[in-house]
Amino acid sequence: MLRSLKQLFLLGLLVSLAFACSEKPWYESYSPVSPEGWHADSIASFEVEIEDTLSSYLIYFNMRGNNDYPFSNLYLFRKIYSEGGMEYSDTANLTLADPFGKWLGEGVGELKTFQRVFRREPLRFTKAGTYRFEFVQAMREDPLPGIEDIGISIYKQENGEAKN
Repeated sequence: MLRSLKQLFLLGLLVSLAFACSEKPWYESYSPVSPEGWHADSIASFEVEIEDTLSSYLIYFNMRGNNDYPFSNLYLFRKIYSEGGMEYSDTANLTLADPFGKWLGEGVGELKTFQRVFRREPLRFTKAGTYRFEFVQAMREDPLPGIEDIGISIYKQENGEAKN
């Protein structure tokens, strides 16, 4: 019993240290999903003010899901709008579980947080202004159960180095 308590304490300490040392995003926001699930006509939208056009930005899509999510992947429509109109649009297939069904997200218990890179290369914005990032689920099930929050994290890079 004492040995398992010691192991649990050490595990907690290691997890705390890992989170304390991790880089903080320049911008991060989450939007809650309806309790009945993520509806196909429900857009998760995030507006970000970009003033620095010399830096690059690493952008991540975030999702918090629970064990009610029935799939091992997520098809997603992604768009970026500037004040001048649509700048980027695509469809992504995000892998959420390995071939054996083990969730690839972070977290203890039923709730897992999944973070997937928007693009491999950092984005550069040529004009300062407000940019809107939109995410829409593109799965066949509507509403899509097991999703609790949709979010975005942006890490700013100056000269190839991440900045908070």
